[in-house]
Amino acid sequence: MIADHLDNMGIRRVKLSDSRILREAGFMFGHLSEIESRIRHFTSTDMTDAYIVTDDQNNAKIFIRLYSGTVDRTRMSMHINFAEISYDLLYKTIDEILRLVFFIKKVHKLSAVVTVGDELYERALNENGFIQEAVLHDEVNIDGKYSDAGLYYILKPQYRAYNHAFVAFPRGVVAIGGTADYVDDVRFLNYEKPTGDDFLHECADFIGITDDAGNLLPRSSSEYNIEYEELDHIPQEVLRAAIQIREYFLKKRDTFDINVRFNDATDFQLRVWEEIRKVPYGYTVSYEDIALKLTGNDMSKARKLTRAVGSACSENPVPIIIPCHRVIGKNGMLMGFSGGIEFKDFLLQNELFSAALPLY
Repeated sequence: MIADHLDNMGIRRVKLSDSRILREAGFMFGHLSEIESRIRHFTSTDMTDAYIVTDDQNNAKIFIRLYSGTVDRTRMSMHINFAEISYDLLYKTIDEILRLVFFIKKVHKLSAVVTVGDELYERALNENGFIQEAVLHDEVNIDGKYSDAGLYYILKPQYRAYNHAFVAFPRGVVAIGGTADYVDDVRFLNYEKPTGDDFLHECADFIGITDDAGNLLPRSSSEYNIEYEELDHIPQEVLRAAIQIREYFLKKRDTFDINVRFNDATDFQLRVWEEIRKVPYGYTVSYEDIALKLTGNDMSKARKLTRAVGSACSENPVPIIIPCHRVIGKNGMLMGFSGGIEFKDFLLQNELFSAALPLY
């Protein structure tokens, strides 16, 4: 998926055949054989890597080099050279490199050095979530003159383009993942247990809701009182979802207005989830009821689809928003819930108790 992003933007790994266009752009100097030797170095070890952005005429526009240490591979440095380019291209290139570094290379911290006066690069880093860490005196040599530079960094859980928010409720914690435009991941987590996912753990640890052993804090911890509105690294739609789900648990909301994206869903799953969306707050239906809706009330066909409906419920990536907890077995049994039966039971009891009372 990340590789597809890079290809679509014209970003790709540097090849030996790029030596000439890199020299023509002024990104590398010397004989072609020398440049090829340096390219081999970049591409022959997992401590270094190099990428290039070209235009339609195969002119090099941006040259990116990545370096990690010999001991700690979770930290990496990025060096970028670019020609006359638009700000939009530079911004998007940095974002795609962040996706690559954080989610493919599994890096925790990425650093970059910006020469004093390089306002375009500084702006692109800032708007991608980088923070200035230090001033490096006489760090770079430009035309024989030494110049100061700013050292910038970003941590993986500060990545603005995709992140998680966490909403605590009496039974556990809901983790909500997505971007500024959509939510695509809702998970239920248990107090005093691991998150079960490296990125989730880093996000939870960053906002201070894990202990020294890496487990979520106990239910009574005040650290769960998070003011997400004050955290600028949480994407807008994730923030909206966190606020609405918190209101849901406080019984101040019974519907959601959240943009959802389904990744790799089948047509059948989408049809099932769309029917589940229609089940009102405080009500339950059976898997067979959903199957009947999908088959135009054909009981014979519906019975054959019931098991598939249950599977679609268990694979729902955004429970609560798509309320699959309201779908139960015909005999009243709780099953087919991605978050676990204990969470499904809590959600149903919470809704059924308040359904007789007006939401305030």
